[in-house]
Amino acid sequence: MTRIQDNKLLSGATLAAALSLAAVPVAGDTIKIGGMAPLSSPGSYQQGPELVLGLQWAVDDVNAAGGVLGKQVELIVEDTQGRPPTGATVVEKLITSDGVVAAAGEYHSSVCTSEIEVFHQHGIPFVIGSCWADTLTAAGYDEVFRTSVYSSKLAENMVAVMMANGIKKAASLVEDTDYGVGIATNLEGAIEKLGADIEFSYDVVEKTSKDFVPILLKYKTQVKPEILIVAVTQPGGFLILKQAHEIRFAPTSETLYLDGTCTAQNDQVFWDAVKDAGKYVLMSCPYSPSVKLTELGEQIKQRYIDQFDRQPNYLPLQGYDAMYSLLTAIENAGSTDGKAIIAALQALNLTGTRGDIQFSQEDGVWHHQWRDVPTFIFQYSEVGQSAGDAAILFPERFATAELMRP
Repeated sequence: MTRIQDNKLLSGATLAAALSLAAVPVAGDTIKIGGMAPLSSPGSYQQGPELVLGLQWAVDDVNAAGGVLGKQVELIVEDTQGRPPTGATVVEKLITSDGVVAAAGEYHSSVCTSEIEVFHQHGIPFVIGSCWADTLTAAGYDEVFRTSVYSSKLAENMVAVMMANGIKKAASLVEDTDYGVGIATNLEGAIEKLGADIEFSYDVVEKTSKDFVPILLKYKTQVKPEILIVAVTQPGGFLILKQAHEIRFAPTSETLYLDGTCTAQNDQVFWDAVKDAGKYVLMSCPYSPSVKLTELGEQIKQRYIDQFDRQPNYLPLQGYDAMYSLLTAIENAGSTDGKAIIAALQALNLTGTRGDIQFSQEDGVWHHQWRDVPTFIFQYSEVGQSAGDAAILFPERFATAELMRP
């Protein structure tokens, strides 16, 4: 069962599919679980419904198998609009008015940053669906867990690829959020950690801007990087790519272009938005359509293909893993008490869609983080190419091609 607040804001095939799934009828008391995602502007409303879909499918599957603690799960979804204050407000509502015992989801790290304070205050467990900032788990809160990738791991991947291909000068445009600034600082840290001989600079931009040409021209004529790494969520990230292509800055033989948000992996939306500007774009992602998933992951992947006639991106899988981990922990705890659920999450050993999920007890970024979450770097070589056909550049054991230049 799903209850979506302000569902007039939600539209599109993805959300319609989420709501049209055959849900198990709810009889008697339910266990209420919160779900948060950006479902309207100025948030990344194209990505939010994909994350919600994964949350919903996990609830549907658990309910179909008998529910949790003998009861059906009721998922209450709130639109956070990509706004940190809205995130805090809806979490407070979910806890104090709706009576949720735990929650999963969210996409924007800046929104997650405000939300974890509310969960911590109330002692309510929260499994992050797709917020990447290191600071979220580094806060060390008992209530906060993460099944998604984290920024410092992605940064080390990017630096490793640059080192392997002799890149000596890199620059980045990052959005004015915890996620964006976190990517930049983590790139600096990864360059130092790996001893890379790479000159790096970055600028922070407003993710809601419509005109990035002035700063792109500065980069093209003054900075002249060999690779431009863009960590700006959509729609801003698509605008940067189109404008960089229009001024013949990147991707070019002189300057490669790397999408640090992985939105490029949503191939249908990506190619509709950027057209031929997307050829040769690299992307850093926590999922590979061409690498075999777990048995559960392959089932979820096929369900998505059957329903939408395209490959899923990483978001439904991350959403599913977050919610599945949470519901399994509640069942294992034998209770909806917050402390009992937290203890069960700490002891969790579960095969999700992308691997075996366990939460580290170490301090820092690894606190309650799934450390072994898979990550990849890909590159498109043709306009309109399927994400499943994109070349894998990293990790080396999965590599299918070498770096390509226009």
